[in-house]
Amino acid sequence: MRNRALRLAVMVMATIGLSATAASATYADTAAHTLKCKKGYFCLFEGPHQTGRVLLAEDAHVTKDGFDLRQLDDIEPPIHPQSARNPLPDDFGCIVRLNDQPNFAGDEQEVSGIGDHELDGRRVASLTPDCG
Repeated sequence: MRNRALRLAVMVMATIGLSATAASATYADTAAHTLKCKKGYFCLFEGPHQTGRVLLAEDAHVTKDGFDLRQLDDIEPPIHPQSARNPLPDDFGCIVRLNDQPNFAGDEQEVSGIGDHELDGRRVASLTPDCG
């Protein structure tokens, strides 16, 4: 009888543990899919042509006089986007640099001009706007 109760307790605990793990994974999947690229946001997408999950969405706070897209010096974990959406108007004269290493080091890709852009899936570990 004691062994039976012990086995039942172990099975119940294992079931509870598996349920918690499944719920946690489901929440993470749902959170990743609910991230959207809102108007005025700089976004990096998992797939080409702005498809797939939004890997990064940063509010650029664009006004008629300027913007405030914050620098991200250590994107963790690094991402590998295949496309981007840039909200910065061309008349600001800015590009967004995507570096493959933290702190704006290593190889970089540039996103210039307002609108949608295709990327090559290289690693992105930091991001900074560069105007001038």
